[in-house]
Amino acid sequence: MNSVASAMNKSKIPASDRARLRELARRHRELAYSPHMEALLKQHWALNNDIDGTYPVIRIETDGIAHELAGDGMLTCASAFARNVERRLLYHIRHYELTGDDRLIPKTYQMEWFIDIDPYGFPIEKQTAESRDGKRIGYRINHAIKSLRRDFDKLKPLTACVDRPKTIEYSDTVNALIGDIIPVEMVGWPKGVTFLTRALLDLMSLEDFYVAAIDEPDEIRRLMEYLLQNAFILMDFYMDERVMYVNNGAVDLGNSSYPFTDRLPSAAFNGIPATTDMFLRTDSQETLSMSPDMLGELIFPYYRRLCERGGLWYYGCCEPVHPVWGAYISRIPNIKKASVSKWCDEAIMGPALTKSGVVYSRKLDALFLGGGPGLDAEGLAAYVRATMRHAGGCQIEFISREIASLYGNTAKLRQATDIMRTEISRALGA
Repeated sequence: MNSVASAMNKSKIPASDRARLRELARRHRELAYSPHMEALLKQHWALNNDIDGTYPVIRIETDGIAHELAGDGMLTCASAFARNVERRLLYHIRHYELTGDDRLIPKTYQMEWFIDIDPYGFPIEKQTAESRDGKRIGYRINHAIKSLRRDFDKLKPLTACVDRPKTIEYSDTVNALIGDIIPVEMVGWPKGVTFLTRALLDLMSLEDFYVAAIDEPDEIRRLMEYLLQNAFILMDFYMDERVMYVNNGAVDLGNSSYPFTDRLPSAAFNGIPATTDMFLRTDSQETLSMSPDMLGELIFPYYRRLCERGGLWYYGCCEPVHPVWGAYISRIPNIKKASVSKWCDEAIMGPALTKSGVVYSRKLDALFLGGGPGLDAEGLAAYVRATMRHAGGCQIEFISREIASLYGNTAKLRQATDIMRTEISRALGA
């Protein structure tokens, strides 16, 4: 997006591009204000606010395959800036048409401030690999930390800078094009640094991390404290620069879950958001091979302090949370959503979250939609049935993430949604 923003004044947006964007914006607005979307809004509010009898929400994340929904070959605009806006509008429309899931089409054109963040004082060196069609399929980090005792002094406190002129120029240009149909809305909150152990693996290998956890536990504590303070620095930066906006509505947390809640902003809210007014995310996938005792000793104390700075939290991603839920994660009072991945024991998590006020955020096995051109319909149906059996007393959302490719079969998106709805209705007797 930076290159697009820098090109705003370098090329005039043709009249044909303007017409195309306004055409898409009108369709986008039509869907966003449709009775169906209004019904979905109520469903999402009910899910997150513990209203009994809420029908589970279904989300199919297509961000990773956006090129298959709104790729270059589907765009008609000529200018770089217009193509960027066109891609976003077309993506929302195509997602709705192809999946039929419960993703909301926003009533605004949501964008964040352009912010440059230097988390460590030096760049992270990555070697990337690409597929034959040019899609990035993996990377390897050249880690700067080989020995914590020897290399720790390389680390510097996080710094950040807002590019206000670029942000305002971008926002004004979008508003001039389609703002009378879909106005720009600024959104944003501190991300990335709240995943403490994910940041840790920017700096050192997983093998070195586990060896140090055994041989140099005090150095691991020192590193975790550094990462925690980086998170606090960025949180304070967002507050001080006023680039943070209360996110208790129709904005994606970044994992295809919406942060609707009537518990935020906090009672102390004075019109200027603090992190205690925000719904945030964190996880610790990288410690899944640690024993619960080691996690409780070396890692969890820093996550507990992190969560004290937020309003509500979505915890977890792909890691199995059941081994550490009862002893640690459940003790954080402002956990509102828990990721229950395919590696979780639902026989434990279902009863644990029943009547707890914590949303059971069930992740589908990514292979259902991303493992090949076909769809294992019976396997998906059985997967959903198992969740409804174990977690029937919970507030449930089903989320499909990490779809590698549709292999040319976009029809399986709606097929999967229909299967899930059928099994949910059967389980609820609807």
